Amino acid sequence: MNLTYKNNLGLYIHWPYCESKCPYCDFNSHTTESINEEDWIHAYVNQLHAMKEMLIKHNVKFNKLNTIFFGGGTPSLMPLKIIDKILNTANKLFNFEENIEITLEANPGSSEREKFLDIKQIGVNRLSLGIQSLNDTNLNFLGRKHNYKDAIIALELGKKTFSNVSIDLIYGLKNQKIIEWEIELSNVIKNFKPNHISVYQLTIEEGTKFYSDYKKGLLKVIDDDLSADFYDNTNSFLENFDYKRYEVSNHARNNFECNHNLNYWNSDNWIGIGPGAYSRLWSSNDDNKRFEIENYKSPKSWLSKNTHDVEFKKISFIDNSETNIDILIMGLRLSKGIKISKLLDKKIIKNEKIINLINEKIIIINKETIKVNKNYMIKLNAILQQIIN
Repeated sequence: MNLTYKNNLGLYIHWPYCESKCPYCDFNSHTTESINEEDWIHAYVNQLHAMKEMLIKHNVKFNKLNTIFFGGGTPSLMPLKIIDKILNTANKLFNFEENIEITLEANPGSSEREKFLDIKQIGVNRLSLGIQSLNDTNLNFLGRKHNYKDAIIALELGKKTFSNVSIDLIYGLKNQKIIEWEIELSNVIKNFKPNHISVYQLTIEEGTKFYSDYKKGLLKVIDDDLSADFYDNTNSFLENFDYKRYEVSNHARNNFECNHNLNYWNSDNWIGIGPGAYSRLWSSNDDNKRFEIENYKSPKSWLSKNTHDVEFKKISFIDNSETNIDILIMGLRLSKGIKISKLLDKKIIKNEKIINLINEKIIIINKETIKVNKNYMIKLNAILQQIIN
């Protein structure tokens, strides 16, 4: 059996609060409520210490912490004192790589913009802006609290403050025209030149307001043919501006890929703290098996169980066959695919369904890698579902 773990170690911090809940969002996010800063600090710090003990107990191999990602929710709403304490504690416990990537997600609202410089000064070096759209009608439809002007101001300030800025955009809305979408992209690229762009077609996720509206017939979505046209045009447009698609929805200028997300897609080690966050790590003690640590999802439950002590919802080892599938389906999200040597059992690529996908040239395989044909990336979810089944 190959040693599939890497020496990379990422840290994810989940902040569960937002000013409001967007109708398309199925993340573990809740409207802002009054909090006790000291309790949250104690809970996050306690979990960091517990994670260090886990790494030692299971002999998880890593050099230093190479990425940190504050996600949510809206992490830019976090009190600065909490962010600062997390970063200082993480550095003491795990040691930062010299060029560690520290990302924080932010919305373009005025209250968050005012914190950009302070956030940078306490160590964050990569800003991920949830712009979503540069069209006020679309922003209103998506339930966003900011408008076009807010987005432009945030982009200007973000670029001025940080040397590494990523933006999120949503497209493929009903009645949206491809030419209108390309104008939005052109506006962002020519005026602000972000290092990284994540572009997501609007999807209707179960448990969201949009899902409820869709089931009632109150919300329309674009058809599959138009969806494919949007996707192809978006990739070509961004490629023309030197944004390489390195993952199905993520594009970056050279050397500006999101290293934290690459930890996920390459099935490396990461630890997650905060409500609903989870960790996946390679244990050197148990035949190099992968194990998962799951946190309680409810903010109140998580806080109550971690303020004075630490209690995870579940710690479990993952079956090798499940791990093998996970390595494959996560790696196939990447344009370059996954190295075959990372698979625990290479017999999986001899599976009849995968052989059929190879014969149909939907999946491309050589001696070292296996990847999805770029012309079929639009159908990635369906392809992965076949593999999972």
